[in-house]
Amino acid sequence: MTTSEVLTEQALSLASTGAVREDAVRELLTASGDHRVAVVRARQSLLARSAEQEDETTAQAVELLDAVLNRLPV
Repeated sequence: MTTSEVLTEQALSLASTGAVREDAVRELLTASGDHRVAVVRARQSLLARSAEQEDETTAQAVELLDAVLNRLPV
């Protein structure tokens, strides 16, 4: 499983359980290993998923990954 796949699943899991946002972002940051590309790919995967079927969990997972991207160095 790639880092982006792990991040996708983890973001969905955190969003579905209603994890505290700050804790979820920290957990995703750790899982990303500071690999911005992996976070971007996970986000793209979730966006593609949401285009096929809109649900609140996927939207929240994208928001979590957006927060992660804001904290990663460019």
